[in-house]
Amino acid sequence: MKKALLILTIFSFLFSCKSQTIVPMNNSYWDYPEPAYLKDTENFLNKFIGTWKYQNGNEQFKIVLKKKLKYDYDGRYSDILYGEYQYINVSGQILVNTLDKIDIPMDESYHNITGATFIPNNLRVKCNDCSPGEFRVESFFDDPDRKGLIGTGVIFRYVNPTTIKVLIIGSKGKVLESETDNLPDQLRVPSAEYTMVKQ
Repeated sequence: MKKALLILTIFSFLFSCKSQTIVPMNNSYWDYPEPAYLKDTENFLNKFIGTWKYQNGNEQFKIVLKKKLKYDYDGRYSDILYGEYQYINVSGQILVNTLDKIDIPMDESYHNITGATFIPNNLRVKCNDCSPGEFRVESFFDDPDRKGLIGTGVIFRYVNPTTIKVLIIGSKGKVLESETDNLPDQLRVPSAEYTMVKQ
């Protein structure tokens, strides 16, 4: 009996050491215990799931977004968005199209849009017309043919069930690596805010 109780105590201790604290994603990213699971407790990320499109004449920007629950960042967990996109410029030329990669089985961090950081209206790129307490979602945004860019990103803002605003944040330069020296230092999608409609 004592041996069984000892084994039960050891397993309880090990389990408690590995347990995670669930932290709502709209809490501060800086004030949470380790290990933690940053969970989309209010399903806010669900508002961005789907296919979204911006069109102005010939110019088109299309994004497909999905959600991954409990993505593992080396023992730290978070719910995230991931996705792919297509951009057609004002001349009707397809500059980038990664939409065919959305359903390829791969680690979600390898997609060209990945991550989800909740940001209030007064942080990062300040939102002057956001309501008090409104959150936006920031993700990484990569151009597959322009490696080594730093500072790129995308901020998603929910407007209503059929509309989101998508702010593309351009590069602040390149990582100094010889293999990227001759590549352009900006994304092919222009830095701008796009009002996108659900398809």
